[in-house]
Amino acid sequence: MPVMSFDDVRKYRRCPRSYRLSVVSDDWRLSLHECLDLSLRRTIARADGRRVLGHQVGKEEAEAMFRDEWDDCVQDAFVGEGQDPSDFFRRGMRCVSQFIEFVRGSDGSELISFDVRGVQNLPYGRSVRIRVDEVYRRGDSAVVCRYVTDPSETFKPGPMDEHEALVSALWAVYSLPGIDRVVLQWRYLHTGEERECRVRKPSMDEAAESLSKEIGDIESDKEFFPKPSDLCGTCPHRALCPSYMSSVSSSVPDRREVDELVAQYADLDEKIVALSSRVEMLKSRRESVKEKIVAYSDSTRCDSVFGDGYVADIRRYKRAELPKDKSAVISRLKETRQYDSISMVNYSRLRSDIVRGIADPEIAKMATITEDVRVRVRRISRRFNGNPVAKKRKRISIG
Repeated sequence: MPVMSFDDVRKYRRCPRSYRLSVVSDDWRLSLHECLDLSLRRTIARADGRRVLGHQVGKEEAEAMFRDEWDDCVQDAFVGEGQDPSDFFRRGMRCVSQFIEFVRGSDGSELISFDVRGVQNLPYGRSVRIRVDEVYRRGDSAVVCRYVTDPSETFKPGPMDEHEALVSALWAVYSLPGIDRVVLQWRYLHTGEERECRVRKPSMDEAAESLSKEIGDIESDKEFFPKPSDLCGTCPHRALCPSYMSSVSSSVPDRREVDELVAQYADLDEKIVALSSRVEMLKSRRESVKEKIVAYSDSTRCDSVFGDGYVADIRRYKRAELPKDKSAVISRLKETRQYDSISMVNYSRLRSDIVRGIADPEIAKMATITEDVRVRVRRISRRFNGNPVAKKRKRISIG
């Protein structure tokens, strides 16, 4: 069994069957909550990468980073019952704004490390994969910071959050020389609240031992019994779960309910058809306008085009499309021993590696690489003599 992460332990606590299906299934899918969390953490890592170089990252720049990461991750997202991806996207944009408030005025010089991914050894010969958002200095202390992206979490971290923070602090003690004291910090992106506490080595060791025992229990589990709950409707693996499928098939309505259900279905069907037609028409008009903006950008060799109250940023990029039948890709990943590492972040990382030219050549041959243009529109605070203005900047290479 590959080295477990804290997210794996959380999945097991919510539902052992769902965790097991996520490990053995070849159908890699993200829930929308996981998609939002991954997009935000990648955005924070990119922003911190610029901050340590002395750049001040503004709100608009961070929002553009989040859009890119969201577009990359949402392709593998599973939309559950009652979920709307646009709601999660708007939630993410608010989180990005709060992140900028947290780091406002900081040039990143205090950062020791960021976007840390490693393996921490635990008692009894076990280990766990960790991920730390930021580590920075405050006097003679090291602050281990984690950004909380889930709005359902309260201001007080749960047991698993505390275990993760304590084991991450243990990593900081062993990995960063000259650290005398460690402060744990949680920053809640949905509320702007911040909580921190100072920890000592005995607490870290106790958390590591407790976590090791729990991982041992998970590894010894042979049944993986399901835990039916309200979360079943949003589980990416519900179609593979006999417990969920049996509960759906057993809920047969009576005759009186059927009349109302048929009427509801007909009404919803008509609304979907009307909205679909409207959406297709708007997309067609938007694509036509986009082509004209891109043509103007090409003719003037500008990547930002200013209009009345808005600016359109034109970005040229490459994208890799994997085949629909991914059995050959999965087989090759297993042959090259990349399956465990790639599967942890789904296909978005694999597509990125293919475009960057660092993926396995045999897998790269299976993908189709295309060039595309993305236009992002954002507001500007002033007008330039009432006329559209083009802003000169370095040409983006698409070769």
